[in-house]
Amino acid sequence: MDSTQDKRALHALRKHIDELLDAGAVITSRNPLTVLSAGETLKVKHGMLVGYFDILDMIEPVTDHEWPESLRQMAVDLCIKQLDQAIEALNRSSVIAEVHVAANDSSITG
Repeated sequence: MDSTQDKRALHALRKHIDELLDAGAVITSRNPLTVLSAGETLKVKHGMLVGYFDILDMIEPVTDHEWPESLRQMAVDLCIKQLDQAIEALNRSSVIAEVHVAANDSSITG
């Protein structure tokens, strides 16, 4: 048996990762393979390259541990608060857009 035989699989994925590395990406972890490319975290999972963006970078490490109930509740409360703030901001921007459309419509019919 030839001991120099390449035992790697997923050659297309490997080629893609090599291209990312050539373009300046950096391997930050080997298990699982994690690559930082242009500010985006990419991980190899089940033979696929999966991207994580901004806040999503924190989700997996947070879910990998068991949390005391009080700390878990605090995290849930924080998430709900941030979600409420995002919905309020979206509603405000929607109202502002409606006002601008209504103002533009009234000036045309004037």
